[in-house]
Amino acid sequence: MTLVMASAPRPSRRHLLAGLIAGSVGQYVTGCGLIGPPPRQFTLTPVADFSRELPPVKWSLVIDEPTAARQIDTSRIALMSGPFQVEYYADVEWTDSAPAMVQLLLVQSFQNTGRLPVVAPTRQTLATDFLLLSNLRKFQVENDASGTPQATVVFEATLLRMPRRTPVATARFEKATPVGSKSIETVTADFDASLGDVMRRVVDWTFQQGSAAVATG
Repeated sequence: MTLVMASAPRPSRRHLLAGLIAGSVGQYVTGCGLIGPPPRQFTLTPVADFSRELPPVKWSLVIDEPTAARQIDTSRIALMSGPFQVEYYADVEWTDSAPAMVQLLLVQSFQNTGRLPVVAPTRQTLATDFLLLSNLRKFQVENDASGTPQATVVFEATLLRMPRRTPVATARFEKATPVGSKSIETVTADFDASLGDVMRRVVDWTFQQGSAAVATG
């Protein structure tokens, strides 16, 4: 049984037909999958091998998620088409936002050294000797001066002595790998090369600065 309020105007046949058509089109678009398939996801790899000369240490390290500008604080893969224009590769994305992915890969890279008793992300709220803060300045494909596209990573790191958060050192690391082709597999492989180079140097630098800070008290 259908109840019709007396004060409500009765819809015209045209309005009823328009509503039925709109509902049918919505169901058709969703049912036929015209929204499109989900984007393909890509991830990068931690650094797995380090110099045997890297000394074992007794201090612990916590790694914060890097800060980043909005255009790269996303899971989309950024492409700078000019100094002021950002675009994104279609139908592909990272498995997480770029800063979250880099944080995880850094933790895994430090763990892969086998030289630290404790290394963890900040969300685990551990008491620690050092905290690594960072800013992901660039994580994008951009053209160099000659117009060659490059997978560019720029990472600024600050090491703090805990628990007073005393600054120990700050450094900037960057790497740009020429992109060999337009295929997304090549683009992500070149990102992997750039990030791997940066993370390796961040690990070495952190060991040097942390050990020097402990030695001087």
